[in-house]
Amino acid sequence: MGTPIEALLSGLIVALTSWLPLSPEANWVSSLVEGYSSFLVPAYLGVTFAVLFRFRERFSRLLLEAMKGIYEAELKYLFFATLFTVLIGLPVSSFSCRVSAEVSTVANTLVGVTIVLLAALNPAKNPLKELDRKLPEQPSILDSISAGILQGFALLGPLTRTGTVTLGLLLPGHSAKKALQWGFMVAPAYLILRLVQLGSWQSSDPAWVPFTAFASAFFGSLLLMPLLERMAEKNGRYFLILFGLVAVVVYALEVIM
Repeated sequence: MGTPIEALLSGLIVALTSWLPLSPEANWVSSLVEGYSSFLVPAYLGVTFAVLFRFRERFSRLLLEAMKGIYEAELKYLFFATLFTVLIGLPVSSFSCRVSAEVSTVANTLVGVTIVLLAALNPAKNPLKELDRKLPEQPSILDSISAGILQGFALLGPLTRTGTVTLGLLLPGHSAKKALQWGFMVAPAYLILRLVQLGSWQSSDPAWVPFTAFASAFFGSLLLMPLLERMAEKNGRYFLILFGLVAVVVYALEVIM
């Protein structure tokens, strides 16, 4: 049986690793708290509901506009990103083979290194900075397709969903805040497929123990998402360097330990 402290810590860890360029299912993560894997399902549910709650007003507005026959760019983005996440993610979820934890760690590190390199370019010569000024304030169809495909393939193993989707939105030249926020908005499609992939879940603990994991993941996500967005808005370049370095530092610690 798990303890409330284990449930609390598990939920917070899932929230933290879900929104940074890491994976909640990496080997090093599961070793941090005893019984961590038994709280993955309620914690993932907490993260999913946090996204829906965080963007509830925006989602509601987009749906109301759609009912009036007005299909905004963000609605198209959400629709096509969700569609391609499902189209790619469902077959991927049924694969008998998975990307190993070791390969996933290297892949996540490469994503982090690429983000750091993009951000560390000389600001005067940074093509992304200049390109972002010319891009529309709304995501394109190509952005939605790339986000959906990347989310779908992230189901192959403990790969970083947030890191790959953010990188995919940075490459066309979008700002750090927009890439981060749009990545957050499409996360529910991935999270639901991840829950399906985990399969049936049963707990011998009292209901309030797994609920603790749900609540800590929910509130942890509600605190972390706006914090990351504000940091990205304040100084996108330095934020992206620190954001990408998270994956690099974690990889270095794994090698050392």
